[in-house]
Parts: sequence; structure tokens; C-alpha cells
Amino acid sequence: MRNCLKPKKIKGILFDFDGVLAKTMEDNFNAWKLAMKEYGVDLKENDYYILEGMPLKETAKKYCKKFGINESLAAEIVKKKEEHYLKKHNFEFYQGVDEFIDLLKSKGIRIGLVTSAWSGRLQNTVPHVFLKKFDTIIPGDKIRRGKPFPDQYLKGLSELKLKESECVVIENSPLGIQAAKNAGLYCIAICSTLDKSYLKGADEIINKFNDLKNTFLLSWR
Repeated sequence: MRNCLKPKKIKGILFDFDGVLAKTMEDNFNAWKLAMKEYGVDLKENDYYILEGMPLKETAKKYCKKFGINESLAAEIVKKKEEHYLKKHNFEFYQGVDEFIDLLKSKGIRIGLVTSAWSGRLQNTVPHVFLKKFDTIIPGDKIRRGKPFPDQYLKGLSELKLKESECVVIENSPLGIQAAKNAGLYCIAICSTLDKSYLKGADEIINKFNDLKNTFLLSWR
């Protein structure tokens, strides 16, 4: 993965959702664990966290291959996972998310969501008033190739009408970082679910969401 220069003038930010804006990774893991249990698999946290950001069906196919399950069951597994999530989830944003998003809007920064989450789950679990703050949302079920391919981030960039040199990505997973870098975008990774050692492909690594503001102060002066 190539290193990218941090934009001198940041005009847009593309955010991953799970594990970046919302503390949903634990609930997603538990939903996968319950779904896989029905096929005799005791899923471990790192089985999921290392693949976070991958399209849901591709994740299910990975598990099928790893645990000796017929790959034709992948769609069924995804359906069960989504059902478990909707039944048992406790949605909350990371500290500082609402304030930071409002700050970006007040400064005219264009913002987008680029996520493997399906549009139905976003609409059913995330406050609509929050989603309406974004200039574009690119969910996992609206694009053919998901992360680590660059397609979602390239589409997000196009819809924000920005150049690579004007936009940055906020991620929390190795596959998301790869997608951002493959799109030629500067990527900041947050250690929300994985240790820094897993996020080395990012251009910059921070410990928590609230650290983001400091990374942009110079660009806003």
C-alpha cells in the first residue's frame, strides 16, 4: 500500500461506520457468533474483527471455507446474522461523535459514510436525524465490490465531488485501510477494536475518536 500525503486543505471526510462512529462492533460480533453457532462453530472475536469491513456475504463465505460449511449457505448465514443483530443490539455513538460531525458541518466540510453495513440495518438502527447530516452514504449492499477494493471510497469521493488530495478517510480495520489506500486516499485509523499492530497500513493512527479534532486543526486555520 502506498503512502499518501495529508491534504493541506481538507474539504471532505469519508467515515467508516461500525467501530468508527458507532460502538457496534461488539453487537455485530455477537450476531455473527449466534449465527455461526447454528452451524456448530464457536466463533472467536479475532475471527470477526480482522475481517471487519468486508461485505457480509464475503465474510460468510470466508467462514464457510474456514469451518467446512457448504458455501451455498452463505446467504442464509448472513440473513440469520442480521436477524440476530436487529433483535439484540445496543446502539451508541463513541464519545464526541455528534459534536465533531456538527463541527465539520459548521465549517462546510463535506462528509460521507462508507460502510459494509446494509442500508436496511442503517435505517432501522441509526437515528435518521444523524444520517441526514451526511452528504452521501455508500452502504455495502449498494455496490458490487466491497472493501478491500477501492470502489466504495471512489464512489464516495465522486459523490462528494472532491479530488483525492482534498479528502481523508477514517477507518478502524485492515481491510478498510486497504480500500482507502487503494483509492489513493490519506487514511487515519482508530484503535477502537484492534491493536496498532494491525493498523500499520494507515498513514496515521490515533487511540480514540476524540483525538480526531487535533489532527484537523492545522487544516482549518
